Amino acid sequence: MVHRIGTATMIAVGMLALAAAHGDDAAPKRRAYGLEKRVPWTSSRVHGKPDPAPPFRAQNAFPKLRFHEPLVLAQVPGQPRLAVAERPGRVLTFDNRRDVAAAELMLDIKRTVYGMALHPQFATNGYFYLTSIVDPAESPRGSRISRFTVSRPDQLPLHADADSEKVIFEWPSGGHNGGCLQFGPDGFLYLATGDGSGIADQLETGQDLTDLLGAIVRIDVDRPDGGRGYGIPADNPFVDLPRARPEIFSYGHRQVWRFSFDRQGRLWAGEVGQDLWEMIYIVQKGGNYG
Repeated sequence: MVHRIGTATMIAVGMLALAAAHGDDAAPKRRAYGLEKRVPWTSSRVHGKPDPAPPFRAQNAFPKLRFHEPLVLAQVPGQPRLAVAERPGRVLTFDNRRDVAAAELMLDIKRTVYGMALHPQFATNGYFYLTSIVDPAESPRGSRISRFTVSRPDQLPLHADADSEKVIFEWPSGGHNGGCLQFGPDGFLYLATGDGSGIADQLETGQDLTDLLGAIVRIDVDRPDGGRGYGIPADNPFVDLPRARPEIFSYGHRQVWRFSFDRQGRLWAGEVGQDLWEMIYIVQKGGNYG
């Protein structure tokens, strides 16, 4: 009988025999150089690093100020001041200078605030708007835009009474409330609502134009009509579509958290994604974003 031994088997047998002949002395010896020891290179004349430096560097613009969960920063129209809205419900203002040491309380509504916008004519009418989340016992809709009034917008410190609240607009709350507010260059007020669910458009509202969820809304707060606290701009994209909510400017949104207008008047929106992706859109009038 002929026994055939494979090449791999012969190599293995040979290695075992070699190890047995040399005993433990055959273990490799560590060297004082190479991968066993890193010798610092101290004679280099190269400075810096291969990656380019970041084009911007963050600085603390107001190092003496401290806020609690600030969500919105806005310019006070007609004044060299800024306004900050904190999530628990306070609105404060302060001088727009680096060495400012204190911010002054303008209003505390004592409920969650997600958005703030000051009226373009604030210097004369004292109007500003907040998006807030109200107790279900107070309103079953939950999410609300309210207008508040500063009694003397030409006099510091700026102060608004909570009793000056006028409810402008409400919509159902949920896991995604949206809440961002901005006045556009056209003078209309824009609002992001969110899809009202916690995950995967559970209410299936993203493509539904008959409700206000999952949309960016555009309303006219200066010319209310129809018994509402606002009017509908005549050129809104769905004013003539049967059963569609005429307030809708764009739809198919999940949770637009912040948006703003650039110097060309384009509307940029940052949207919270479902799992792996976040989105940035240039929002078009009547656009469908999925």
